[in-house]
Amino acid sequence: MVEQLMAPRRIRRPTLGLLGLLATVTAVGCPVDVPDPGPGFGSGPGEGTGTSHAESTSTSPITTTALDESGPPPPAVCGDGVIAGDEQCDCGGIPCDLEGLSGLTCADVDDPEAPGPLTGGVLDCNPLTCRFDTTACTWCGDGMLLGVEECEPPGQPLPGSCAFLGAGVAGDAICNAQCREDVSGCTFCGVVFEFDRGPEGWTALAGNPAAPPPSWAQGMAAPGVGPGPHSGVWSTNLAGPYLDDESSILRSPPIQLRRGCVHDALEIRVRHFMDFESAGPVITDGGNLQVSDDPTTGFTVLMPVSGTLYDSGTLGTTHVPPDGQPGFHGQNPDEDGWTESRFRLEGFARYDPLYLRFVFGSDDSGTADGWTIDRVELLEVP
Repeated sequence: MVEQLMAPRRIRRPTLGLLGLLATVTAVGCPVDVPDPGPGFGSGPGEGTGTSHAESTSTSPITTTALDESGPPPPAVCGDGVIAGDEQCDCGGIPCDLEGLSGLTCADVDDPEAPGPLTGGVLDCNPLTCRFDTTACTWCGDGMLLGVEECEPPGQPLPGSCAFLGAGVAGDAICNAQCREDVSGCTFCGVVFEFDRGPEGWTALAGNPAAPPPSWAQGMAAPGVGPGPHSGVWSTNLAGPYLDDESSILRSPPIQLRRGCVHDALEIRVRHFMDFESAGPVITDGGNLQVSDDPTTGFTVLMPVSGTLYDSGTLGTTHVPPDGQPGFHGQNPDEDGWTESRFRLEGFARYDPLYLRFVFGSDDSGTADGWTIDRVELLEVP
């Protein structure tokens, strides 16, 4: 059964019978002169004296009550073209127009049996029940952009980013359950690095003087990594596997987040691809994300809070860093596929500016495709 937000109904009542309203009538006697009957008339012994109409008046009120014929409305008759009683619609046996549908369309009514909220199509009226017929309506989630829909399907990221929609520089613009654009997850307090136009200020550095030169490079992802969602990446594997005994760093430019900031907590989202050497139970190659307010010192390891997390144990690389630190390594179940990790940084205002760095390391034998960073996003969160 279809429920609706009812518009005012059209109710036509039949013409009632003639109202018999009778006014109150009061008869009041009027004085009348009566000629004298002359001597002897009514004046004999024992006879009363004549009395005129002027000396005797009488009042006789006659009152009637008005007839009340308002009564209850007549019962609803489905098919008479009049929406009455519990009818949702009544088109009078002819093709429906807005008047016969109470002025409503598919997008105005709710059908609990529909797979999603009704958004378009043609609303009709069942001529036998005078209830809405939604079989020709479309709904949110049917894969077609119709009616009042702004997007399809619900819950998925929109083709346009927050910046494209003019709603911020970072965060998520999604299609909600009503197939409308929802930019409540967007913020102007943030920054996004996608590496489509080059290094974007990030720099490759050696992490330890005893280590070989860093293998980090910016460009298109290597064939073994597979295409990411964007054209540019930073990776330890653009021309081949990473190096043995590597200790290398990919460091961000100075990041300052002040415009539009309300909260002092920061979420860092990293979209990446991992393929590290796996030597059975032995933990060797891998990497982590670190943060500091100084580009050369004071870096601390950030722990992911959702998405792909660090693996148990610590890395066993040749050099510090990242030897002995937690991180992603060759036993991660999300290896060999694109994944996302989210980190949380409390009190980011004390970092003025903020620096991030991805630290990678390997041992003295065995290599693989390495670590590829496709996208880095920073945004304020409550």
